Amino acid sequence: MDLARLKRLLGGPELARLRQRLRGKLLREGGGRLTLSQASELERAAVERLLGRPPRRGKSLSVDLEALSRALARAGVASDLRHALEALDGPLVDARTERDAARQRWDELLDAYHPDTERLGVSDWLADLRRGGQLKRLTGGSEEQGAHLLEQALSVLERLPAQGMTLSTLAAECLGDAHALDAGQPVSALVRRALARHWRGGVALEHPDERSTWAHAGVLLGGDITSAVLTLGLPVRGSEGVDAALEHYLRVAEPTWLTLRQLLRHPPEWDVEGRDVFVCENPAVVAEAAERLGTGCAPLVTTWGRPGAAVLTLLEQLEAAGAVLYYHGDFDWPGISIANALLARFAMRPWRMGGADLEACAHLEGKPLEGKPLEAVWDSQLRSAMESRDRALHEEQLIEIILGDLRLPPEPQLSG
Repeated sequence: MDLARLKRLLGGPELARLRQRLRGKLLREGGGRLTLSQASELERAAVERLLGRPPRRGKSLSVDLEALSRALARAGVASDLRHALEALDGPLVDARTERDAARQRWDELLDAYHPDTERLGVSDWLADLRRGGQLKRLTGGSEEQGAHLLEQALSVLERLPAQGMTLSTLAAECLGDAHALDAGQPVSALVRRALARHWRGGVALEHPDERSTWAHAGVLLGGDITSAVLTLGLPVRGSEGVDAALEHYLRVAEPTWLTLRQLLRHPPEWDVEGRDVFVCENPAVVAEAAERLGTGCAPLVTTWGRPGAAVLTLLEQLEAAGAVLYYHGDFDWPGISIANALLARFAMRPWRMGGADLEACAHLEGKPLEGKPLEAVWDSQLRSAMESRDRALHEEQLIEIILGDLRLPPEPQLSG
């Protein structure tokens, strides 16, 4: 090959389009005739000089690739057209074939882990990774790194659920690095995706935060003493530890804070099978219930706005223990959003949250509604009723009605 002559004859940026079209023709068809529309004078001159034919006029340029290949060999410039083009612009690679081959390799890689994900109940997670390409993005397209990340993620999922284990301990035990599951780490992203979407067969709340996602599998993020839930009158069976404290607060009718750490490390033995447990949005309801109903109040939990990790963990425990959950929140668009998410995730019933309940309070004032209107999943008429009223109705305005529902019937008096 005479590279210097080849560059003079067919190289340079002014002939880049011609070379690119020749490469594409070779890759697709292996040869044949190429027609180049709107050919420049330089492109026309280069081809005609190589083929040794007189100049022609016209807007298009027709080139027989086999004739061009023979001309290059005859001139001692290159053995054939393919070698000439590779010398000038690098190896000829069919991008489509390369993509198909890479896709096939990734499919085979993911297929190899299907039995493990099926056993752990997260095969849908693997299908999501295949469809969305998250694993490929996290690894920069490296199949070797992809296999390594999957091995790490599965080793963590194999260890779950935990009972109050800290995230750093879980990472150290499974991956040999206490920070391997920190936010921003690739394996953390994979595991949290599996937990948020598929763990325990639950339906994830909208945009679950990191703490709630890990808590869903019994893992504490940091000390997890800042995530807490306010309760009143939740009955327990146990008599030691957290259960003893809850029993005491139940007897004196005092609201009780439970941290996520307590719920995960020392899960109470909830005595709620078949019992109604009421869930409200605002802590003011708990305060009024404790003050005015005392021990005559039904079990009550407050989400304090949008529920955090401790609230969700407690509700999961209560549902698993057989409680019948009821939810009441504010009649505003954030309140509808919270209720929609809770009723989607839990076997929870709306509590005085229908259009008829709103209509019955038409005489009550309220602040103008703000935010994006939402459909209520439990009542198709509620949105239109709220839009017609165009004013919010908060729980504190309905406190007498709510307390009436929470008041337990008096226990029968034994005679004689």
